[in-house]
Amino acid sequence: MAASFRSGVFPSTSRRSALVSRLQLQRLLGWEPDGFRAEWPTLEAIEGWRYRQDLVVLYLLARELPGHGLTLEIGSYKGLGTVALAFGVRDGGHDTVHTVDPHTGDRQALEAAGEALPSSEAELERNLSEAGVADSVVAHTARSDDLFERWDGSALRFLFVDGWHSYDAVKSDLRNWVPLLGPGGAVLVDDYDNYPEVEQATDDQRDLLPPHRARAGRMRLFHTRLLPSTVRRYLRIPWG
Repeated sequence: MAASFRSGVFPSTSRRSALVSRLQLQRLLGWEPDGFRAEWPTLEAIEGWRYRQDLVVLYLLARELPGHGLTLEIGSYKGLGTVALAFGVRDGGHDTVHTVDPHTGDRQALEAAGEALPSSEAELERNLSEAGVADSVVAHTARSDDLFERWDGSALRFLFVDGWHSYDAVKSDLRNWVPLLGPGGAVLVDDYDNYPEVEQATDDQRDLLPPHRARAGRMRLFHTRLLPSTVRRYLRIPWG
């Protein structure tokens, strides 16, 4: 994950000013969906590592991707991305979001703290409940490899990979879950531009990943078919 700050608070004045300018542009152009704007106060209250435009991408993909199947998020932390995904599947009339996390801390937070961190499981459950999406989310407290071993084979419509940011972990996540994508499915890999290990593991799995590729800020999106127009339009925002 990119930086430790709340979803609506940014680390420096200059960086914040530039980001706010870009956000104003995309709102003025009408690229941010009404359904997302309505839920922004709920999302803004959840602690996490996501810029607002990242959450819009999660919301739009969960809402707009065609086909059938589940949405799977690898790495939920306290549920900021999970809630955005849940709002998306709810507004799009799609199947449930599954999210998996051992709740032992993400790599950046653990490296910064230099010690074990308290479990984030209780805060995830509370945030899902307060956002009103608990019925739309199945939360698994486990490593993604362990969940895969007991998975029932259900197909995925959307896979969001944001787990442990090491080469082996990312490669394993992709190798396990990408083959479960149904027709029209997509994979979004977080922190592709932030961690060389994530980039390398993803690039080494290109033969497995869907053939089409798009940039979404520091993330990379791989998709099998032409993306819905709302998603294509939003991905043209000036990410910086």
